[in-house]
Amino acid sequence: MTDQGECRPVVQTSTKGTAGRGIRRALIGGGIAVAATAVMIGITLPRSASGDDHSGTDGVNAAASGTPGTPTTAATENAAPQGEEKTGRGPLTKAEVDRAKSIALQRNALRSAESVDGGRGPEYVDTDLADSAQPQGDDARRVEVLFYDYGHDQLVKKTVNLTTGEVEQTDTASGMQPPPSADETDQAAQLLIADPLGKGLRTDFKAAGKGTELTKSSQLTLRGIAYNTAEQSGPADLAKCGKHRCVRLFTQVKGGPWIDTTNLVVDLSDRTVGQIAPAQHSH
Repeated sequence: MTDQGECRPVVQTSTKGTAGRGIRRALIGGGIAVAATAVMIGITLPRSASGDDHSGTDGVNAAASGTPGTPTTAATENAAPQGEEKTGRGPLTKAEVDRAKSIALQRNALRSAESVDGGRGPEYVDTDLADSAQPQGDDARRVEVLFYDYGHDQLVKKTVNLTTGEVEQTDTASGMQPPPSADETDQAAQLLIADPLGKGLRTDFKAAGKGTELTKSSQLTLRGIAYNTAEQSGPADLAKCGKHRCVRLFTQVKGGPWIDTTNLVVDLSDRTVGQIAPAQHSH
């Protein structure tokens, strides 16, 4: 997918080459097997989990077994605190991230794309330093800005040169799933809360909240991981996950216990909820 008026992009639909490495670095690995029911238990968060609490510099540390303590930084907001523009391989500042996003979307770039809530324009996912080798003597500061286009179910990577203020390359790929952004995680939670399969979550939240009904995602602390059937086995009704943008959630009552919902998968592309394994809900 390309946009009219942009410089001609190099389009890659595989993970081969420099562009593929840049996209692949943002992806979570497969093999996260969690037997899950919607009950209040201790949960270990995978390193790839991201969510609604972005509180520091890049990286995600795995939470210890049992109820996690203070949430760690989400992988999807890879920015250092505010500061002057850096050089070389130093961490990106928030100002640099904001500028890179602005450059990537200048001149109505990706105007035909669609966000997670159906709005115009792509869904922002992440920004990170480009890992491609640079010519000798070229000290330009390059970053890769990742978006997800829900209108075409494609991951879009813009390589931005912060030194010149230009987009140097655009790459697109299907079937590649980086960790969800905070907005995507929030949308997934809203869909789960409203779905019949969210009954266990609603029931456990009400029990933990002494009768308070769960009606909106802001009542929860959330973490999300991408779900891809090309990397993880799943039932037939989740076969589109990977081609579609699918998310599993770790949910916590704010100030209270974690509620295990990791047997449920939210397909953000078609806004449905599926199940990896039958729930064995009991108290």
